[in-house]
Amino acid sequence: MRLHPAARPGLAPLRPLVVALAACGAAAAAPLRARADGPGPDRLERPGGPTVEGRLLFDPQAGFRFQSAGESGAPAQVRAVGPGGVVGFAPGPPPATTVPPLFQAGLGESGRISGTLRAIAEDAVTLAVPWQAVDVVVRRPGVQSLVQRLGEARVLADGFDALDAAAWGVVGQPRAVAEGGETAVLLPPGGSSIERRFEEPIESGRVDLTFRDDGVVRPGQRWTLTLTFRAPGGPADLRVLLGWAEESLAVEAPDGPALPVQRLARTDGWRRLSIRFGGDRTEVSVDGKDLAHGRGPAGPLESIRVATVGEPTKDAGPGGYVGAIQAARFAPVASSLEIDPTQDEARLVVGDQFYGTVRRGDRDRVEMLVDDRPLALDWKDLAGLFFRRAPAAGAPVAGALARVEWRAGGDEPGRAADFAEGAVTALTDAALTLATPFAGTLTIPRDRLVRIRVAEPGLRLVVDPCAHHLGNEFFSKPPLLDPPMPEGGVLERPFVVPADAGAGPAFVVLDVLGVVGEATGLAFSENIRRGELKTYVAIDGRRVDYLNRHVAGSNESPERIRVPIPADALRPGPHVLRIEQTGLAASPTEYDDMGILGVAIEFAAAGAPRADAGPAAAPAPPRP
Repeated sequence: MRLHPAARPGLAPLRPLVVALAACGAAAAAPLRARADGPGPDRLERPGGPTVEGRLLFDPQAGFRFQSAGESGAPAQVRAVGPGGVVGFAPGPPPATTVPPLFQAGLGESGRISGTLRAIAEDAVTLAVPWQAVDVVVRRPGVQSLVQRLGEARVLADGFDALDAAAWGVVGQPRAVAEGGETAVLLPPGGSSIERRFEEPIESGRVDLTFRDDGVVRPGQRWTLTLTFRAPGGPADLRVLLGWAEESLAVEAPDGPALPVQRLARTDGWRRLSIRFGGDRTEVSVDGKDLAHGRGPAGPLESIRVATVGEPTKDAGPGGYVGAIQAARFAPVASSLEIDPTQDEARLVVGDQFYGTVRRGDRDRVEMLVDDRPLALDWKDLAGLFFRRAPAAGAPVAGALARVEWRAGGDEPGRAADFAEGAVTALTDAALTLATPFAGTLTIPRDRLVRIRVAEPGLRLVVDPCAHHLGNEFFSKPPLLDPPMPEGGVLERPFVVPADAGAGPAFVVLDVLGVVGEATGLAFSENIRRGELKTYVAIDGRRVDYLNRHVAGSNESPERIRVPIPADALRPGPHVLRIEQTGLAASPTEYDDMGILGVAIEFAAAGAPRADAGPAAAPAPPRP
């Protein structure tokens, strides 16, 4: 695992995080001016109260603080953002255009990271992400799933690190280049092209392309992307004019039917083209804006071709740059699946499943052992991989704990943000740095941030990142438990307390689903008060508390609870955490069926705040 040398997770940040705000007044005093090319103000969300606009600040010693913008010449206010505080971020300027990430690594309740798959090894999954130059390497025990976009199967993904003449039909002198720090293929003007024919035509799917346009009009020069379909009457083309003879982008369907086109002006910079097709509907968009839609050519997609046409004169320009091309076919989502948490699973888009051991993989295929026999699967047939649930401790993370959400790339409407939990080690105008238990250190551009939820500062030890189903019944009704098959009434996990864990209070932290609560009026609350259907937490055989009293509602969606551990129950060294259930008096093996979605031990920093502190006046900003 590669970690940034200046931001390795460790125990040093466990010194008290509460420092007088005045000590950091110099940073807080900076006037809040919205940059002309930057995002709007950050927003401190206040339950039951108005949202406060301003700027989120961070200091490794003082923790998170929020500087309000101030109104009517009043001095800016600075307030600590304590546990439970939430800060939202206004969207920044569009990042460098990228095609939507095809893969998503699921880290249970503690993370979701999207990117381009580099490699699968026995000990790690490596993803290239559009927001960080260094690949993200996620330890395999922390990865519960690696899936493609729901309902899609990758057919083609090429970032043009090199131009593979065996995969592409090449005419003229296209070549792989580096443009603006990104890999691309350059198609010189005057007649050059690359073409990809699909082994299996795609009935319905999508094609995504990034291209570099300089916005200059060059009469007589054309640059196009052509999709060729197998129509009933013969091949039919859908052609997108990327440049250069006109000031606007255009779409042509010479073989019919014609698509209504919305005028989009050409601009100088990288742009993203997306085409969705299938049935009676074709949609073409650029940078998320509609270019054309309607009934396109009938039949499956057979090939795609990018070409330049025109005389290679001195005014022909530099040619066309293509940064990446992806193609995926739409596939139905399987609704009835078997789950075996003791094995790796390869789930096919048609609903079939293979169980065994995933050995290795890359962006093209996956190799696994099934019944001790090797099996190779192409990603065009795979919906995703679901790894065996092997408990494994994560790297300790310490300091300003938080959940951080960010835009993954592609910026498609409705796409859920990526997120990760860990310790924030830095926050500047440029980026946030987050140390995580399984994915190393992430450096996320500030203009991609969506939301930060602040947790109690201290040390977090992930004991088991996997989901478990405690109880005795197969569960097929909401809230759905994963896995559906029960694992019994006991979950036991070892853990080790480091020597420098700190002197603050300790907690067992659990993400739970479907726990029976004891509050009056809840179903089965009377059983809880009689000592039935309880779920206890024990340390080294000593029961320290029970979960039911920490659940106030029906727990129909995942909820995080923190169970205090008595000070005399832990010492540096090895321990055993045990979650154990009691049944009904008349049926001792009839347990509460519930989900444990993640297990961690947390040590709060000594003197850390337990709630948001009130505002403190910041020094007046300097007069302009």
